[in-house]
Amino acid sequence: MMPKFKNKLKVVLVTAILCIGVVGKAQFKLMATQSLEIPITPEGNPGYKPTLGIKVGGFYEWKKISLGLSVGYHSFPPNEKTSKGKGLTLFRLDSDLKSSKNRSCSSCEYTEEFGNLTVIPILIEGNLYFVKTDKIKLSMGLNLGVRIYSFSHVIRLKDPVEKNYNSNSPAQQDMIEGVITTNKTDTRFNVSPKIAIEYLLTDKISLYFEPAINLVKKELNLSEDPFSSNNIVKFYPNSYTIDQLFSASLGVGIIYTLGYSAKVTQRKEAEKKQIESGKIEWIEN
Repeated sequence: MMPKFKNKLKVVLVTAILCIGVVGKAQFKLMATQSLEIPITPEGNPGYKPTLGIKVGGFYEWKKISLGLSVGYHSFPPNEKTSKGKGLTLFRLDSDLKSSKNRSCSSCEYTEEFGNLTVIPILIEGNLYFVKTDKIKLSMGLNLGVRIYSFSHVIRLKDPVEKNYNSNSPAQQDMIEGVITTNKTDTRFNVSPKIAIEYLLTDKISLYFEPAINLVKKELNLSEDPFSSNNIVKFYPNSYTIDQLFSASLGVGIIYTLGYSAKVTQRKEAEKKQIESGKIEWIEN
């Protein structure tokens, strides 16, 4: 599923950039921003704290539109690094991967360890400018692409458990540490409505502000459903997953323009002609 999606993403990006890039007046710009990333869930408690992120990219700007590609990185720390619980139903340990039997222990005490949620957004960025002056540009836009999520989760049972689990055998078995580990990466489709404010500091450098809301679908990768048909949670290795997680981004950064806009080029040419004209008049006098 993912290779097909990535190929389509490449085709859309290359086609769109070529359509704009072939226009002689299109300008290429480089962008680097730092952002405050705020996790959001409908329940009100996303389980992760806000964090700082970075994003870099490039885009073509032509008249009232721009289109480009960006790549970012940020890592949400969990609200709680550890928590305690008691009783697990339908679980398998890391050492039970080759087994088809589910364990069950209503009296087992355990500790959960939550790792950071790392996010790498890869986005096609589009903007439509509705205000463009010599100093300020205002635009509305949409970012489309994927967010690659990486996260970890570990359940550690307080006491050792039987190595070869057999509920029908009263015989004492060898004991092992009870650990259920998740180290998982999944990819999710992303849509980000945004607004952008660009303030031109010089002909080449601009200060950039970009608030956005990041809407994501659940994971695109096919994986084992961690929930059974009767809604009983199964605790298996790599079965822990992050629920659908929206976020808000408040970005501030710098845009560097390669070359000059047609307006700036015309102004510079006029200034050059005026200087040369002044030199000629001085020589003639």
